[in-house]
Amino acid sequence: MKPGFLTIGTNFAGPPMGFLDGTTPSGFDSDLVSQIAERMCLKPEFVDLTFTGLFPGLLAKKFDIIAARVGITEERQKQFDFVPVFKGGLRLVVNKGSELRFKTESDVCGHDTAIVAGSTQMAALERVKSECPSDKPMTMKTFTNQIEAMNEVAKKSVSAAYVDWPLAAYVIQQRPNDFIEASPVLSGKGPNTERNRNGLVVRRGEKSTQDALSAAFDAILADGSYDRLLAKWNLADGDIRKKGD
Repeated sequence: MKPGFLTIGTNFAGPPMGFLDGTTPSGFDSDLVSQIAERMCLKPEFVDLTFTGLFPGLLAKKFDIIAARVGITEERQKQFDFVPVFKGGLRLVVNKGSELRFKTESDVCGHDTAIVAGSTQMAALERVKSECPSDKPMTMKTFTNQIEAMNEVAKKSVSAAYVDWPLAAYVIQQRPNDFIEASPVLSGKGPNTERNRNGLVVRRGEKSTQDALSAAFDAILADGSYDRLLAKWNLADGDIRKKGD
C-alpha cells in the first residue's frame, strides 16, 4: 500500500476479466478498477498473485483491495467486506451449426459435454446426472481448462461445453464462426436460484475504503462508463443491476 495509489490484488487468469496485454493490465476487472481508482483521485497499481494467495495478502495489508472475480459468499462475508460489481454464472456453448439449446443443466441428459475436471460446472452437472433417464445418459468429458473444453465443441467431438459465461462471451466474440450460446446464463446451483454476485474485496471493518469504492462505482454507473465497459467486453449479462437471476 502506497500513498497516492490504490493497490489492487488480482489474478491475471485470462480474458475477458483480467489478463496482461504485453505488460499492461487489461480486461473488464482491470478496466473497471482503474476507473474506480481515477475517481478516487488515485493511481491503480496491480499485484498479480495466485487466487488462493489473494486473501492472505489482503489480510497482511500487501494491497488495499482485491479485484479478481471473487464470488460473494456467506463464508467470505464473515471475514471480508464487499462492493458488488458484477454477476457471474455459467453457460452451455455449442458449435455454430448445431441446433441444440438448453434451458437448464437437466437438458444435458442424452448429450456428451466437455467440462473442466473438478470445476463448478462439473459439480452442477453431477447434481442432475443421476436424474437422467436410462435411455438418455449424461456423458461428461473432462479437460484441464475451459478453452480446451470449448475447442472440443469446435472439433465436434462433443455436443456442448459448459464454461464460465464471461469466457464463453469473449471466445464467441473472437471466434463467431465456431461457437454459439446455447443456454441462458445459469447459476450452477439449481433451478430458480440467483447467480453469484462478484465484488471488490475489502478488509473487514474498513468502512472508509468500502464507502469510497462504492461512491466511485456509483459514479461509474451514473455516467455510463459501466455500460461502456460491459459493451466493450461483451458482458452485458453481468450487469450488477439485473434483477431476478
